[in-house]
Amino acid sequence: MNALVWRLHRNQAYVAGAALVALGVLLLITGIIMARDYHAFLASCAAARSCGQAGQLFAGDGAITTLVDATMAVPLLFGLFWGAPLLAREFEDGTHDLAWTQGVTRIRWLNHTILWPLLAAAGWGAALAALVSWWRGPQNAAGAPVRLATFTFDIQGIVPVAYTVFAVALGIAAGALLRRVLPAMAATFTVFTGLRFLIAEYARPHYLAPVSRSLPPFIGNAAPHGALVLSNATLGPDGRNYTAGLGFQQVPPACRGYGPQASGQQNSCLATHGFHTHILYQPASRFWAFQGIETGLFLVLAAALIAVAYRMILTRDA
Repeated sequence: MNALVWRLHRNQAYVAGAALVALGVLLLITGIIMARDYHAFLASCAAARSCGQAGQLFAGDGAITTLVDATMAVPLLFGLFWGAPLLAREFEDGTHDLAWTQGVTRIRWLNHTILWPLLAAAGWGAALAALVSWWRGPQNAAGAPVRLATFTFDIQGIVPVAYTVFAVALGIAAGALLRRVLPAMAATFTVFTGLRFLIAEYARPHYLAPVSRSLPPFIGNAAPHGALVLSNATLGPDGRNYTAGLGFQQVPPACRGYGPQASGQQNSCLATHGFHTHILYQPASRFWAFQGIETGLFLVLAAALIAVAYRMILTRDA
């Protein structure tokens, strides 16, 4: 049975392996260059005692950075071209009937058909995540971009493995339910992209209670370096949001009359009258905690989808 699964899916495995090798070579070459430039910059700026512009060191790497960011779509590709056709094509072509009439039980057929693609997808996702995390190392050390931000968070650490397993499991479940390749691919695309968007935008920023800080008014972004800022607003004593600035009529009489070069004095005056900047943020130190939470979430969803696929196949008429 294992030999049959390999013959059925070896072309996909060859293509995926070749793509991984090509991307790995590119990332290794450019990553070594980036690391060398970063360490050279640190040596020079340490001598000058000024390393504040480290985040601008990689500004010229736009094309390769865009390619690395595009690896965010790799789990979806696995779901579309590995997961969705895995069972759907068997049912569409009727080849499952042949297997079931040759003394192969449904449970054995499912175990061999599903297990190896899931393991292969997890291995591919882990290799890609390791490469990208290593390549991003100098940028992460420089603090640009924010590691908890979308794209940066989604392509590093351990979450790409969970995304890939979930995408394949989603495709398998869609194929078991719809039994047609194209509808299964459409369902996989819609559910995967929709769920990833909702979690990244609405769930991830609140995995843990955000940290809040109150600061003098109109101070700008005063969150710690690398933090994911959720809100940054200057509030008045009445609780209203004055982030866009105060009109003349809204400035307390005691704080009027300052010239354009005395904004700092005016802000100090506003602070004494109850104006302040309120910041909510997730500190950069929570990167791995968020990675663990999101990885667990998608693996649980993947396990549930595989359970649904098993139930659909084992209880449904051929």
